[in-house]
Amino acid sequence: MSVEIENAKQEIEEIIDKCIKCGLCKSRCPVFKVIREECVSPRGKVSLFESGFFDKIVYDCTLCGACEQDCPLGLKLCDAFINARKMLVFQKKGIDENEEMIRNLNKRGNVFGEKE
Repeated sequence: MSVEIENAKQEIEEIIDKCIKCGLCKSRCPVFKVIREECVSPRGKVSLFESGFFDKIVYDCTLCGACEQDCPLGLKLCDAFINARKMLVFQKKGIDENEEMIRNLNKRGNVFGEKE
């Protein structure tokens, strides 16, 4: 495992190890409000991470920080989700849409791939 992946994983664990899974984060999460599935809630993602499952579901998070507002422990869950995304990128498991935006940015100077 690369140093970058190991560092990202360690930073995730430092955050999620403190989570008590109270569920207060779910009430504010805009993604959970729409999809209504536990796996997309902040608490659901933490449970998946604890199982060693780092998958593209972290891209379902808007990184709005709403989950952090009601957290009784003040956990920075968005930092954990960002690090999970980093892990996927380092493992070459990013999502196709992000890869396309990067190609467009390099080729055309904008994420849409449009000519100036």
